[in-house]
Amino acid sequence: MARDYERKTTHTEAMIDVAMIRLMAARLVGDDIEPRGPIETEAARRLAEDLNDQK
Repeated sequence: MARDYERKTTHTEAMIDVAMIRLMAARLVGDDIEPRGPIETEAARRLAEDLNDQK
């Protein structure tokens, strides 16, 4: 994330959580979507990292 306009880290984390929910819901229905923007890109990176840790 190049710029962070949120004042508190909890706000940024909440935005990432919302983006993760969107990405996971799309995967559940079989859609392969590309992340839009830096927040969804970070969420996708964290989701992929979590999935790799579970293996």
